[in-house]
Amino acid sequence: MKIEITKEGNIPAEWIRFKITGVPVSFVNAIRRTIMTEVPCMAIEDVNILKNNSALYDEVLALRLGLIPIKSAPENYENTDNHKVAFILKGEGPTMLYSKDMQSMDPEIVPAFDNIPIVKLEKGQEVEIEAWAIADKGKEHVKWQPGHAFYKQLSEDSFEMYVESFGNMPVKALLIRAARAIKWKGEEFQNWVEKIK
Repeated sequence: MKIEITKEGNIPAEWIRFKITGVPVSFVNAIRRTIMTEVPCMAIEDVNILKNNSALYDEVLALRLGLIPIKSAPENYENTDNHKVAFILKGEGPTMLYSKDMQSMDPEIVPAFDNIPIVKLEKGQEVEIEAWAIADKGKEHVKWQPGHAFYKQLSEDSFEMYVESFGNMPVKALLIRAARAIKWKGEEFQNWVEKIK
């Protein structure tokens, strides 16, 4: 296998394009699917709306909060399974509330981007929300998808792959976690096969 980075950048989030040679299409597709479905990250799951007389229904506010990418410190990338982090969102119109207005109870677990609009409040409108982020995987819901990936086949065993992080973690950490997930699944299957009599 030969891998060569062809381009990388960080706008709006980190991304990388690389050429991978000497592998079958099934391997490249496994990387793509694993990135999108098997790498855990944080997202808002539970929402308690204490006050809302904005133009948006409670359910729409909860959905918008759930789709805001949540990032954590590098030491938490491998250890998100038992985390549950509270966020508070309060505001009174006239104003626009953005992701930067979400106050996290853990300073290392915060929205990935500050400028994601949540709700516009007119004069006299007010929201007060408690929300909790937990870790899960993209196969459960798209809000836990930490990035996306696609590839183009250049020849029988050569591909160009593009991977972009949604801001939950750097693209390198995303690739490392995807590779580990593939390895763990392979080892799990190998252990099962070895037990067959």
